[in-house]
Amino acid sequence: MERIGILGGTFDPIHLGHLIPAAYACNHLSLDRVVLVPSASPVHRPLHSPAAAAHRLAMCRLAAAAVPRFDVSDAEVTRAEPSYTVVTLRDLAGRLGAETELILLVGEDNLHQLHTWRQLDEILGLATVAVLPRPVAKPADLVPLEAAIGEVAVAELVRHRVPGPLIPVSATEIRSRVRSGMPINGLVPASVAEYIAANRLYAETRGKGL
Repeated sequence: MERIGILGGTFDPIHLGHLIPAAYACNHLSLDRVVLVPSASPVHRPLHSPAAAAHRLAMCRLAAAAVPRFDVSDAEVTRAEPSYTVVTLRDLAGRLGAETELILLVGEDNLHQLHTWRQLDEILGLATVAVLPRPVAKPADLVPLEAAIGEVAVAELVRHRVPGPLIPVSATEIRSRVRSGMPINGLVPASVAEYIAANRLYAETRGKGL
């Protein structure tokens, strides 16, 4: 059975804070592949993204090309409706078949809102959730999640936390540095930094953005 990790996100832009924990997960969980799934219309981030979906997809492809066993799916970018994780998992499970085990990689900074995800019970039936380390100001309040899926399920979810370093990099910081004319070397893959510069992404504020 093939084990595939699924990492979704806005990826605006994709950076080492995404890639390094996912690479640790790939090794720790013995994954055959990690698939990056950039979102077109993020449900939990309703404002328009500063970079168009096509640019974010292109940056993910550049980043994945440099990391063994990494791949990219355009499933959400090409979908008309909002980017619900449950829809993406249904789509992937249907296309990949029963011989594939899906592992949904979720950043620790998203645990506090996991209970708000559409049809969470179905998500947990379609994939095993593994938590990626991310810098957080304080531990997530898991009481709402425990109320939604039960204490045993939450304990099992937390047990699947991937050990690895905390990478204090955020897309917000990167966009701010680009707008200020500051370098982003070492924060994103070199190919992504070159793409941002060549396409003048984030060079100026577009609306309110994220």
